[in-house]
Amino acid sequence: MRKTDRLGPSPTTPNDGERDSLVGLYFRDASRYELLTEAAERRLSRKLTRCYRIISTELALPADTPQTFREVIGSLGDACAFSARCRRAFHLATACRRKLIQSNLRLAVHIARRYGQHGIPMSDLIQDANIGLIKAAERFDPGKGFRFSTYAYWWISEEVKRCLQRGTRLVHTPENVVDEIRQLHRVSLGMHQTLGRTPSQAELAREMEASPSRIGELRALALREVSTDVPLVDDGSVTLGDSLEAGEQLAPDHPMSQRDRSRTLTAMLGELTDREQAILSRRYGLGLPEPETLQAISDDLGISRERVRQIEKMAVKKLQSRFNNPEDVFGA
Repeated sequence: MRKTDRLGPSPTTPNDGERDSLVGLYFRDASRYELLTEAAERRLSRKLTRCYRIISTELALPADTPQTFREVIGSLGDACAFSARCRRAFHLATACRRKLIQSNLRLAVHIARRYGQHGIPMSDLIQDANIGLIKAAERFDPGKGFRFSTYAYWWISEEVKRCLQRGTRLVHTPENVVDEIRQLHRVSLGMHQTLGRTPSQAELAREMEASPSRIGELRALALREVSTDVPLVDDGSVTLGDSLEAGEQLAPDHPMSQRDRSRTLTAMLGELTDREQAILSRRYGLGLPEPETLQAISDDLGISRERVRQIEKMAVKKLQSRFNNPEDVFGA
């Protein structure tokens, strides 16, 4: 029986509704790679075994080192620093690993589609299935004698199950945290049935032998995220993000813009005399709560208002002759 028959045509071939979808496009792309026959897989396994043996000898790895891509190639570091034979083995092992992954992409899709009725987008399931496939290729020991597809099946299934446990979260949560959240839900439900009310955070903390702050963190992590791309109208022309305004908040680059203006302003004022700097700074309110009037400056410096105005005018002309638009900086 051929490998294509073993997987079956119906679970791996997209139906009419999927042909133009992202999943359908991915499946057609994955179908470009030929499935490995049993004989071809045995030949590839023998190549991997030889490559691992060459590299292990070159690196003088312990005899009990697992003969896997992860352990052997991961110990290699910079392959260019070793012999030509070792480098050839490295490149051949990398090509064999890539071949194992590419020839089993349809297997990953097949397994992912088995879990397609759990409310998780198929693209997410396939993504995690591929992660499982890559992990299998990294940990596969060709010297054990079993088929890679058999070995990869378990890894792919486990990764897809983890995807189901995480649920439709925009930000993936570590598996140990997911387990804590599930435990919190079970304990909370049990205490609610026992007490006849929602348990407090302190009660949950005592029951789970955790700190109240940790319970608060788990509750926050358990909340579902809301994407800013969620449509607010049927045609999708308006999203949640479109309705969120920054209001009076500053743009992210505002602190950097302020710093650049300050540096530019300091350089510009350096072209003026001390008196010109003082008058121009006071007239434009640079470093002050608000600009000062000609009369206030005149009274403070003991000169006429007209003289203050003349000095201000000369200082501005001096800056205009050296800079393009000094008003932009002073106006800011």
